[in-house]
Amino acid sequence: MNFHKIKESNLYNNMFGFESNIDITNDTQVLFRKNVVIKNIIFVSNLVYTLIFTIVSFGEPSNWLLTILFFPLTFIINNTINKLINKDKDSYLKQQIAMYCCCFYMFLSSILIYTKLKTGSSSYLGEVGYILLYYSLVICSFYQDKKMLKQVYGWLILIITIIHFTLTYNIVFSDKATDFQGFIKTFFFSNEFKDILLRTLILLIFMLVLFISVSMSNYMQEERKKELIKRREVENDYTKVVTKIFDVTLTQKTRSKEEIDQVKLLATMSKKLASLLGKDVDFCNSVESYAGIHISSHFDFNLDSITDSEAKFNKLKEETEIGSQVISRLQLERKTEDIIRAHMEGSNDDLFIERMRNIENDERSQIIMICDMYITLRSIRSYKRALNHNTAIKYLEDTYRIYFDAQLFERFIRFKDDFEGLYDNFTEEEL
Repeated sequence: MNFHKIKESNLYNNMFGFESNIDITNDTQVLFRKNVVIKNIIFVSNLVYTLIFTIVSFGEPSNWLLTILFFPLTFIINNTINKLINKDKDSYLKQQIAMYCCCFYMFLSSILIYTKLKTGSSSYLGEVGYILLYYSLVICSFYQDKKMLKQVYGWLILIITIIHFTLTYNIVFSDKATDFQGFIKTFFFSNEFKDILLRTLILLIFMLVLFISVSMSNYMQEERKKELIKRREVENDYTKVVTKIFDVTLTQKTRSKEEIDQVKLLATMSKKLASLLGKDVDFCNSVESYAGIHISSHFDFNLDSITDSEAKFNKLKEETEIGSQVISRLQLERKTEDIIRAHMEGSNDDLFIERMRNIENDERSQIIMICDMYITLRSIRSYKRALNHNTAIKYLEDTYRIYFDAQLFERFIRFKDDFEGLYDNFTEEEL
């Protein structure tokens, strides 16, 4: 059942869908897609017209020839329109010509069908054909082209007026038309005039409402196009700025194999501490991933190969979110280094301590930082020598406790031997 729904949806999108893979800032591309959709509507309309002729032909043998000829004729027309649309997809002028041809055909076909239904023995179906004139107006409005619609309105009013006088009531050929003075006296008080007047007023009101609708849609489309252009400009500028920031931030330091291995050890320790705190598997995995995200992530802000604007935006958003996490992780790493160095060098005043406590102070960051502090204390740095396990733990208890949540700190101290084992195993593997 779901397969059939997907299949039907794809069929509809291919024939009548508009925004899929369409760049709305490209007027030629938009008009081309509109022409394709209108062409498919014309094809469906031709099938309906054939059905109408088929229904009318029952009981009227003389109409069967016209019905039989109508289907291949509509096929030829549809094929001609299709060639005209696809001949030069990138030419706006060619697509405009195709647009006017489609509109001309819609009006011509509706007028011819109305004429046939009104003059034939099936004249009682004339109003069915008259409705097609309104139908053709609606189809033309899909183009959302006010200039074209104004031209169509002018021609339609003229043609409809002529049809009313010559076809709907045959006034021009009636006895009233033989005497002009008598015609003037009687016509404007006749029921025919009232009917023509009402038909014209209703058509004008319909045209007005349709034109207002097209104007509103056209305005919203133009505003949306402007916003999309602005968004693309912002995206391009943002991409350039973010790329430069990431290039400077992430390539400022080339990490040695030892440093990379220490980050991997840190990720293992952080996951261990998170599990000892009773956190669920997802949280533990997120801590492990975040601990090493600054050495495992790679960025690609080259979006030129992506043509779809939404996909490009999503890609940029995805890369930016990862980059933001990497920068936060680097900030946490810098925080750990700054704290240890400040205390070693004696520059840790109250203002420094307060500022450090407010940087990257969530639970996940604290888990990673205490493990990172332990590894840093036990490793050689340019400003300090490597400390043994007991000395490192003493430093943590006496000096660095103030930076951590009490429960988290006590849990690390309680299982300090486990972390010593992890570090010693790492050191042995390095040797």
